[in-house]
Amino acid sequence: MIDVSSKIKDRKQKEQEQRLHDILKAAKSVFYKKGFLKTTMDEIAYEAAVSKPTIYKFFPTKEDLYFSLVNPFLKECLLDMEEINMQLQLKMYGSGENLVRSVIDVFFKRYKKDPDIFRIGQLFQQAGMLWVLDRKTEQQIRGKTRLLMQEMRSIFDTAVAMGLVRDIDRYMLVDILIGSFFGIVQLEDSKAREKDSAKMVEPVIEMTIELFINSVVLR
Repeated sequence: MIDVSSKIKDRKQKEQEQRLHDILKAAKSVFYKKGFLKTTMDEIAYEAAVSKPTIYKFFPTKEDLYFSLVNPFLKECLLDMEEINMQLQLKMYGSGENLVRSVIDVFFKRYKKDPDIFRIGQLFQQAGMLWVLDRKTEQQIRGKTRLLMQEMRSIFDTAVAMGLVRDIDRYMLVDILIGSFFGIVQLEDSKAREKDSAKMVEPVIEMTIELFINSVVLR
């Protein structure tokens, strides 16, 4: 016997999931084109072909919607860094060079996979951006970013103890590494907005990696 109520429930669930997907896709597109400050919920609703009240059912504020796009990016990066740290402690890295490459590749592979999400994720680094977000969203983004950077410093703490990298200030090292990567991506994007910027970024990132290797790697 066909369970009609179960089928209806499943169909509604799929419709909700599709609607959520459409909203997030539209938000990514509009945020990328106009930036956070200039984007309105009306524009996202139009892009997603849904009503604004429908968006509010999923996301009470524009900040909630923005965080829903940025959070997976930060979470995935953190999980990857934790995996690198675990592998390092298990002595699965025989050289500092491979370690540095793995750390930087955590960001670069996400950029290549979805440049728009990566670019949207950069918004919170812009001067004053966090101060226009509500307190809850600001704290969430700061918290995720802080955990990511702490994990990276822990990686380099372990690498120093193992004699893979030089004993230099890990706080500044992580700041320089992240700042260099995000800055390069932003610069190359601005130079080649209509082209495949990932191909233009790659050789610059490779040179950056080489500079880091020559500066900090012992073996």
